[in-house]
Amino acid sequence: MPFPDTRHSALVGLQHDDESVRRQSYETIVTAYWQPVNNYLRMRWREPEENAEDLTQAFFSKAMDAGTFNTYDPARGTFRTYLRTCLDRFVINARKQDSRRPTLRLDFDVEGPAESAEEVFQHEWIRRLFSLAIEDLRGSLDDIRFRVFESYDLAESESRPTYAALAAQFNTTTDRITNYLAAARRDFRKAVLNRLRELTANEREFRAEARAILGVEL
Repeated sequence: MPFPDTRHSALVGLQHDDESVRRQSYETIVTAYWQPVNNYLRMRWREPEENAEDLTQAFFSKAMDAGTFNTYDPARGTFRTYLRTCLDRFVINARKQDSRRPTLRLDFDVEGPAESAEEVFQHEWIRRLFSLAIEDLRGSLDDIRFRVFESYDLAESESRPTYAALAAQFNTTTDRITNYLAAARRDFRKAVLNRLRELTANEREFRAEARAILGVEL
């Protein structure tokens, strides 16, 4: 099953006249950002797992009810930065309203090398983006090609098999393994770009995110 050349932009779809299109666009955004938001709340705001789940649900529910994402302006930065800023404000307000909490801390202390809030959120967002692209790839490749890609490119580097070992495992030649991997990598890149196009508001943002995440100029 080939990948489409372009995808509908969920950010544009949020302002569509058709309610079903708006809801589908919202669900696309939630699918892409739920886990990054949840992980960010636990990593940067030190929320316990259960609280992080509740806050994630509350954040997206409020964003939908209030039309928060509809006010995003691509001229002022990327959508993921905008969403993360909205999330920080949401958490600050939630904690102010919770009289059971101790005094709010905003220094975001972390162990090891310090990362900014934006960097933490970006790392989680990229992780999720790649996960979605891998699932797209799983559905587009035949079984053997995906399994070769999974066995080599998704394996930990220290446990990565040789091409010869893969050829023996899949009863083929090393030349075919080479071709399978080259094609799967091209399709994975296309899958990432398709997801990016779906989750960016315009061509300028799309190109900027492709440059930041994949290091490519389009």
